[in-house]
Amino acid sequence: MKNTILNILTPFLLIVFFFQPSCGQISDQNKFSNEAIATVNKFRKTTPLLLNEERLSLLKTFETYSDPYSSTPFKEYLTKTDEIAAELEHTVPILYAYREAFDKVLREVKNTKVKKGSTVVWLLYNMGFVVKTPSGTFGIDVDHRYAEKLEPYLDFLIVTHNHGDHANVKLIEAMHKKGKPVLSNFYKASENYYSTSPAHYKIGDFTIDTDISDHLRSPKLPNFVTLFRIDCGEAAGNFSILHCGDSGFLPDRFKKVQGPVDMAVFRWGAPRENDVLGVGEGKIQPKYVVLSHLIELRHKPYPHGQASITKTLEHLPNVKCDHTILPFWGERLIWRDGKIID
Repeated sequence: MKNTILNILTPFLLIVFFFQPSCGQISDQNKFSNEAIATVNKFRKTTPLLLNEERLSLLKTFETYSDPYSSTPFKEYLTKTDEIAAELEHTVPILYAYREAFDKVLREVKNTKVKKGSTVVWLLYNMGFVVKTPSGTFGIDVDHRYAEKLEPYLDFLIVTHNHGDHANVKLIEAMHKKGKPVLSNFYKASENYYSTSPAHYKIGDFTIDTDISDHLRSPKLPNFVTLFRIDCGEAAGNFSILHCGDSGFLPDRFKKVQGPVDMAVFRWGAPRENDVLGVGEGKIQPKYVVLSHLIELRHKPYPHGQASITKTLEHLPNVKCDHTILPFWGERLIWRDGKIID
């Protein structure tokens, strides 16, 4: 039975982590009209580990902002000047949420002092995470219009595969220019950290092991995704994280990263993702499964490409892990004393 994190099973069972106060880049919002401001502010007042009707209602509201906003205007937004982009962020609800999440993560990554024995994990957008420990900070699949602004605060970058919603070219190049490792199966310029086969790396206190997977079980992309397991060391409370990228979740592709792990980053909890959960060869035993990939705006709304919030809520109760969490853009998770705390 699910424990207190999943609590009482209901048709709309949910754990959601949402927004915190935004920083100065969009602080002049008062002169604009954007309904997402009130929505984000209400989310900030809710507790992230408690499901209630207000949280569910607000979550559905975010989806009403994204569904009418197709991939075409979002791709156009990504090409605009910063001045025009800012105007859109002030007025388009889903873009306000997108920008606010980045501002929050940037500010908190920069200013958060992580206590010994702890780790802080932020979900930025899509499957992009930033992990900060007392001894270092790294990103995984970090993508955002403003992603390169995170470079000064990252010690290394991990990219699971070469798709635009996981591999941000500007951030990758910024990291390489500063001589910082970029771990991938495609970016050859970072030659000591490039591999198309299972590999082992040691960067400071971080120990990294990889395996190679197909992309969503596609025969056209059989060895396209690298799975990354990162053990963060004693100072981080021995926190470990396995990022699965857009894996097909086949156990024979998880043999090099199998076993117990504190946090496994899945996609959206589809039934086949359960195939790697359990005991046996190629299986993992996570304390926490984190669902992600929600509302990737380059993709058309569900069912034409996007991982929708509504569908993920349907998947959530059936994920075979007692601690299953659904964070959203910009949310922060804190690991301390062997668990995630509020």
